[in-house]
Amino acid sequence: MPTEVILPRVDMDMAEGRISRWYVANGESVAKGQPIFEIETDKAAMEVEAPASGVIRDLAATLDSPLPVGSTVAWIDAEGEAKATAKTPAKTSATEARPAATANAAAAPARPAAAASQIEVPLPRPAQAGKASPRATPLARRLAREAGIDLDQVTGSGPLGRVQAADIATTAAAAGLATSAIAAGALHRQWLRKGEGTPLVLLHGFGGDLNAWRLFVATLQPKCPVLGIDLPGHGGSATHRIGGFDDMVEAVAETLRAEGLDATHLAGHSLGGAVATALAGRDGSATRSLFLVAPGGLGPDINGAFIAGLLRARSLASLAPWLRLLTADQAALGASFTAATLRQLEAQGVREGLEHVSQCLFPDSTQAFDVRPTLSRLTIPVKLVFGSEDRIISARHAQGLPGQVALHLFAGLGHMPHFEEREAVVRLARELMRSA
Repeated sequence: MPTEVILPRVDMDMAEGRISRWYVANGESVAKGQPIFEIETDKAAMEVEAPASGVIRDLAATLDSPLPVGSTVAWIDAEGEAKATAKTPAKTSATEARPAATANAAAAPARPAAAASQIEVPLPRPAQAGKASPRATPLARRLAREAGIDLDQVTGSGPLGRVQAADIATTAAAAGLATSAIAAGALHRQWLRKGEGTPLVLLHGFGGDLNAWRLFVATLQPKCPVLGIDLPGHGGSATHRIGGFDDMVEAVAETLRAEGLDATHLAGHSLGGAVATALAGRDGSATRSLFLVAPGGLGPDINGAFIAGLLRARSLASLAPWLRLLTADQAALGASFTAATLRQLEAQGVREGLEHVSQCLFPDSTQAFDVRPTLSRLTIPVKLVFGSEDRIISARHAQGLPGQVALHLFAGLGHMPHFEEREAVVRLARELMRSA
């Protein structure tokens, strides 16, 4: 019995997606689990695997056009079924088509014989499966469409020749074309420590910046170089705008390219953990290890009241109660931390940048991105740290992860275990980097 291939839901709020490229052609034999096409949404691009083994047929012909979730995009016949179908496809098609064609002919004006013949026995449209769309990130495709740039004419600088947003910006500038106001280019970053070996890259959570890692780095005392990056809308990258989660991931990837980094250890807290996971799962990634602290992207809910309260706060008195939600011990974060956070929020463009990120990534107290499928595919060493009393992202999101992910659940800690139990968390980070 033929197996239906459908357009899957890869984001929690996804209603439609685009097939950006087929990896197979009509009539090819495919194996179950083999990547057969790439799906693209406003937030991400990922490969879809064959649900069964056999011969694939009737591939959706339209590339880069919106298709609703659940649409049938191909069929897979078992080997025996494919041979039987191949014997009499034209006869069946003509028989089924003739009654409808006759009815149409009776209602329509007379036409030339050739046209009538085409209506009477319609030929199937070619699937164009062999004409693969160029590899490109969702942001690059959007910018190319806005500027009227043909992706076939752009040389990709990303892994495996994938076209990046920066490639579109360069092409558009050379041709005098306008692109979206979404910023392209590297983010603000700083080397927090010099050293030798594979660099450690640190990504902060929502509302923070690269300075949030300084105490952690001082305790870790790594021998390798350490790079801190301000995510779009945060700190020194406050004016860098995104259209979705994938844009944020691409901005960090572009920053790593600007620094000439290939192999890295990645560590991320909260939102930064989701970004680090997505980076590790990108095509051609040379990530050596992944260290995640209370990461986002593993479940749908997030404390929207905390986000809204953080963005509204204009004084120490109004900010302090929200910051106390970050730790289980409400006295752990003193007045100096609150004052430093308020100064950071009042820096030029930061509050506006955070509001933009919140609207894009956390609508209606929901995490509008999902990195759980990416995490399940990784083969590098991964450690995940959660506090059992996390009031920002529930520790239950860590349930059901694949066995190769080492989960460390600290009882009685909140959303910042790397701050609340710094020595213990640092030991785990050292172990992970040594294992890689």
